[in-house]
Amino acid sequence: MTMILLYSLFICTFWIILLPYFILRFSGNERLERFGFYALRYDDSIWIHAASVGEVNAIKPLIIKLLKEYPTKQFIITTMTKTGNRIAQAIDKKIDVYYLPFDCYFLMRRVFVRLNPSLIIIAETEFWPNMLYHAKKRSVPVILVNGRISQRSFPKYKKLTFFFAPLWKAIQRVNAQTELDKQRFVELGFEKVVDAGNLKFAIELPELDSDEIRRELGFTDADFVLCLGSSRPGEEKLIRNIYNDLRSEIPNLKLIVAPRHLKRLDEVRAIFKTHRLYSEKNKSADILIVDTMGKLTIMYAACDLAIVGGSFFDFGGHNPLEAAYYRKPIIIGPYHQSCLDSVNKLNAADAVLVANKNELKQKIAYLSDNSPIRSTMGSNAKNILDQYSLSVKVNMDIIRTYIRS
Repeated sequence: MTMILLYSLFICTFWIILLPYFILRFSGNERLERFGFYALRYDDSIWIHAASVGEVNAIKPLIIKLLKEYPTKQFIITTMTKTGNRIAQAIDKKIDVYYLPFDCYFLMRRVFVRLNPSLIIIAETEFWPNMLYHAKKRSVPVILVNGRISQRSFPKYKKLTFFFAPLWKAIQRVNAQTELDKQRFVELGFEKVVDAGNLKFAIELPELDSDEIRRELGFTDADFVLCLGSSRPGEEKLIRNIYNDLRSEIPNLKLIVAPRHLKRLDEVRAIFKTHRLYSEKNKSADILIVDTMGKLTIMYAACDLAIVGGSFFDFGGHNPLEAAYYRKPIIIGPYHQSCLDSVNKLNAADAVLVANKNELKQKIAYLSDNSPIRSTMGSNAKNILDQYSLSVKVNMDIIRTYIRS
């Protein structure tokens, strides 16, 4: 109790000092929600917290399953980021979506009064002390789904066990992503921990007609379409620098560049002298730059080879599973620690090639010359998703026992 009071005092003091900044930084409903003022008050709810886009997308199949099985229940999703909030709102209109307030004692107390949750489901490792404190105080069970503890954060949590251990008692079940994550949770003192599999593998994407999309994008069957997805700073220049050499080996080469953040669009456009934008339907160019949110799955469905960005420089990598869903061969860089489990499983199944900056051109050329290998890699990738799709069922079996009838 003493530790949480000291923590709350520090956080509240910090919050008061920065209050003018927060007032200017946020506006409208977001400002109100960051301060714990939610529009509605609920008699009972199931509260799901997923910090950002990655967490929301990872547990989306589970959320959809919950909605189908419990149509009369009120589900609430809270997020930390605007993009995560926007993605959550698109899941289903029956879900009310809010921003999580700052982890101040009185702000979090207000949220608990408004939401009145009978169950809290937290994605991955969102350990907000006051959130857990109020859950424990109100005897609200907390379930951690898709739980993970990275190699980097594990030693930090071990050092802070004296602070977190009493709060972690609020977490009654941990559904870990992998056996390694399970072992780390157990070592930290958690009970009732299971390896439930990674929910990211249970993705459900729309079935798309690759040939039709290619025609709509202005590509022919003879083109070899390379897609650089979720690119981060430095990676567009990397692909530009090898593009001309690749064209001498692959005469019908076309390139799609989908930046991770559209605020960098002007920067990306300046790198490629001749290009067209996705929004410019009637223009023609060999390089297509995606300037519209939410189109990456379409680009992966249309391409012949997917290059997953955020991984050739130290950004942690991005999700390769969307490309895997559409049976695409995948190349990813060596910096993929944020999706390590996904890459390891794909790599073990010969469904992905890991290449550093110096190897990228060679491996693109190798795969462009080997259609059977590309086809085998794509099939292996989809088989991995099918193999681990039971994760939703494992999670649902556990969650059911905590939902009031």
